[in-house]
Amino acid sequence: MFKVVRKVFAAACIAVGLLGSVVQAAELKIGFKAEITSADPHVLNSANRNIWVHVYDSLVAQDHQLRPKPGLALSWRMLNPTTWEFRLRPDVKFHDGQTMTAEDVKYSIERAMNLSGPRTFRSYLREVSAISVSAPLTVQVKTKHVSPTLPDNLGLIAILPRSLGEHVSEESFANGKSAIGTGPYRFGSWLHGQKLVLTKNPTYWGEKEPWDTVSFQFIPREPARAAALLSGSLDIINDITANMETSLRAFKLVSVTSYMLNYLALDQFRDSSPFVRDASGAPLKKNPMKDLKVRQAMTMAINRDGIIKYLMKDDATAALQTVPKGFFGYDADLGMPAYDVAKARELLAQAGYPQGFQLTLHCPNNRYVNDARLCEAVAQQWSQVGIKTDVATMPYAVFQTRAFGSGGSGEPEFSAFLVGNGAVTGDSLTGLVSMIHSYNAAASVGVSNYGRYSNKEVDALIERAAGTTDEATRADLQRQASRLALSDVAIIPLQHLNASWAMKKSLVLTPRADGFTMAMDIRQK
Repeated sequence: MFKVVRKVFAAACIAVGLLGSVVQAAELKIGFKAEITSADPHVLNSANRNIWVHVYDSLVAQDHQLRPKPGLALSWRMLNPTTWEFRLRPDVKFHDGQTMTAEDVKYSIERAMNLSGPRTFRSYLREVSAISVSAPLTVQVKTKHVSPTLPDNLGLIAILPRSLGEHVSEESFANGKSAIGTGPYRFGSWLHGQKLVLTKNPTYWGEKEPWDTVSFQFIPREPARAAALLSGSLDIINDITANMETSLRAFKLVSVTSYMLNYLALDQFRDSSPFVRDASGAPLKKNPMKDLKVRQAMTMAINRDGIIKYLMKDDATAALQTVPKGFFGYDADLGMPAYDVAKARELLAQAGYPQGFQLTLHCPNNRYVNDARLCEAVAQQWSQVGIKTDVATMPYAVFQTRAFGSGGSGEPEFSAFLVGNGAVTGDSLTGLVSMIHSYNAAASVGVSNYGRYSNKEVDALIERAAGTTDEATRADLQRQASRLALSDVAIIPLQHLNASWAMKKSLVLTPRADGFTMAMDIRQK
């Protein structure tokens, strides 16, 4: 009798242990800094895309270094200089049970092309002229010109079922009615500003996920995210900084240089800029930032190495250009802008501002690591050369509406402001087209050129690169465009942020160059 009881008790212990491990592995709780701004997967925002890649697949996927790999398309090829063909993966099911076909792909790309609003993927699809279905699992995409990066760009577009039709809305995505993808997770629930819950897709075509449920809790403040991890209510948090490493020493820390560029956009299109005043505080009738010497003084006044060392605590890399080392189009010969206070003052005097001027620098305070403090550091350094700078910060949800031209005026409101952007495809052409090329909404170029910088010679180099299939030639053209634009101070690059995480030691994370926190990259030991 005793032996039987002992065996039953032992079996029960094993069962409980197994059940405990299953429960532990079933739910992944992520503390996420940036709140998502839209449930529509065709609305452009890096935080949104980080979340929605769990729910929706694209034709072309990316590995951890942002290199292309098969996604819903098993293969792709250029049939002629202006036609790409994509062969689709068979037997892929949408979350509602429908089988994905080429018609769904056509519908999704056309929807992304035609979606209205200031934050869409239209700039990535600007070269597309037509999409046709040549077989149930074959799609052909025609372009207006040679488009060597089309597969990379299509890799950003979520594929939806065409049965959604024209009557989808932000509301129907947000309540889950239209949130139908083919990804490894299904939409569960979304409590705006607080939490999003995803559930495992049991019919996923790819590698099966260990997590039954994944929750993203939106916690903008780093101390609050860290406290939630320390208390055990979270398993992993993103966007940690060196300031928190001591308090998180009981956890595993992972870091990688990311594609995310923090830079300053300067108003270069208005004759009189709204947040610029003369040395006495009176409004300036002339916009000083339209003068190259002033822009050169502004970039020369910034001590990037000091910011990285003392403010960022090496949580970032000083930025020379729009992409970090290792990305396609990176220019190894492009040097760091010189830090020279005396020369900056001299340039301001030459430009007609010997007494300097006053400026307000606008920044988000909950979007990027140390974003508000970064702006304060820049403001101090500008003030040292005679540009007396005040800093105005605000939550990102408010900031983006005013900074990116989505307010009533349709134009960016600020004179100088901090922006985060980057080459989401791992290719400098992405940033050159969106951030540097002259703004042209109709042509979907320069859509992230918030300072409205314009240089026809730079535009020509970018356009030549965009129409070149030879990779060596294209890389050289992109380097030329970068050199010219940065010597002209199109933008003021500051730093490439490191993507950093803290997690329970029982977890293993494979970090990505885009800094995305994806359940698909997280496993139990």
